[in-house]
Amino acid sequence: MTTIYVDQGAILDSPRASGLDEGSLRSLGFLREAGHDVVLVLDPRLDVVAQTFLGDWATIELERVPLRPEEPAWYLTAEVDRCRGRSPLLRTVLIGASPAGAAIHRCDTLARDIPAAVLEILAAEAMRP
Repeated sequence: MTTIYVDQGAILDSPRASGLDEGSLRSLGFLREAGHDVVLVLDPRLDVVAQTFLGDWATIELERVPLRPEEPAWYLTAEVDRCRGRSPLLRTVLIGASPAGAAIHRCDTLARDIPAAVLEILAAEAMRP
């Protein structure tokens, strides 16, 4: 079982939306069905709280995402600055638009949305020894 941390902001309909994207939530459910632990990271700056979708998900504060986890994990975020300073065991995925061409990419990989990130995680986990 792998832990996948997901920023609350990465599953919003849009950066200014007040609702959660149903397709993203459905895709995250596939990770849970595959036996992975999906942890929703609540962002205290956002008004949206996913109380109706938390279910079995663990809820932690943003600053509690481990910088250096003991086992391989994933971190899905919509903010490139949150990828910085993480251990190689914590693979970071930037969700949404790519940073500007001249920007220093700090995230391990990019995905256009949560469903694309979920597919990448499932493929990578299937290939892991």
